[in-house]
Amino acid sequence: MYALIIGRAYPDEKTGMMGIFEYEQAVALNNYGIKTVYSFCDTRSIKRLRRLNYTKLVANNVPVYGYHFPIGGAPRKTFDKLKGNRTRKLIRKVLDEHGIPDIIHIHFPLLNLNNEIWDYLISLNRPIVVTEHWTKVQTKEIELYRRKLLKRIVNESDTFICVGDQLKRSVVELTGTEKEIKIIPNMLNPFFYYKEQKNKKDTFNFITIGRLVEVKRFGFTIDAFTKEFSDNKNVHLHVVGDGPLFNSINEQINNLGMSDKITMHGFLSRNETSDLIRECDAFVSASILETFGVPFIEAMACGKPVIGAKNGPIDRYIINNHGVLFERDNLKDLTNSLRKVYANRYTYNGKVISQTAINMFSEKAVAQQLNDVYLRLT
Repeated sequence: MYALIIGRAYPDEKTGMMGIFEYEQAVALNNYGIKTVYSFCDTRSIKRLRRLNYTKLVANNVPVYGYHFPIGGAPRKTFDKLKGNRTRKLIRKVLDEHGIPDIIHIHFPLLNLNNEIWDYLISLNRPIVVTEHWTKVQTKEIELYRRKLLKRIVNESDTFICVGDQLKRSVVELTGTEKEIKIIPNMLNPFFYYKEQKNKKDTFNFITIGRLVEVKRFGFTIDAFTKEFSDNKNVHLHVVGDGPLFNSINEQINNLGMSDKITMHGFLSRNETSDLIRECDAFVSASILETFGVPFIEAMACGKPVIGAKNGPIDRYIINNHGVLFERDNLKDLTNSLRKVYANRYTYNGKVISQTAINMFSEKAVAQQLNDVYLRLT
């Protein structure tokens, strides 16, 4: 079987790793027996992208075809026409060299498609699978033209997938569809794995990870941590991530007198992040906006119990003794959850937590779910 995977970009640390979810899924499918070709038309503005070129390469045994085409910010009609022309040209290159795919799989449809591109893909007369990840769909902060396009794509695609339950609910509410929408989660990177801690430590380390923006509620986490552990010299919090709130969060930590108990690490690579998670004892996030919540499953894969807000993307995965859910916006409840995880620190089975995550989110697990979808359509 041969699948054409259409993503947003080819992931590059210099430009923010956009496209990482789509590209890694293409690699996983290829690893598990489905020939994949990955394509992208990266239209971020010249201020962000600063290059205009055609890319053709093979990475991790997956052929990659793409354009860096920085037209972001152009008027919508002009943007749609230019992107439509460039995307069709790109796909024709793929078809010329690899033939017509058995399956076309599009991620982030409202960022990668318009009506013209969708018409062209439909004309290829191949089954089309679509996976939605976008936060703005979950929050319903999309323009009317995008809402109409989403409705069309949901109804005309052969299979429509969301990465989380809340996102699925928003898609149904936005489109009014009665069509079945599948939930297939994002995938774990193999960097995140369990390693037993042989030496017991005096200090218990919490870790929180994400982009430092308001909806991730890092300040809320810091307030709860300070309230519970300011007088406990044996508990520490590590904050991993960068973003517009970095300086204000750092200032908050200093004003609370917690600079010796809370460490700001800034941006870390995946390898560095996974190493730090394994050195810590539990993951916490007060985020109120996640379509899936990748850091949660990365922490679980490393064998760590997790703390997150109720009615979020991780509800269905926090089973047995894998973590604690708290009432969002309830500082007392988050504080109690931190206390509970610390008090029960010797009862968590890291190996079991890790295996649970691997069973649900590993390359093999996600590739198998997608393979089942593809087989039903071909």
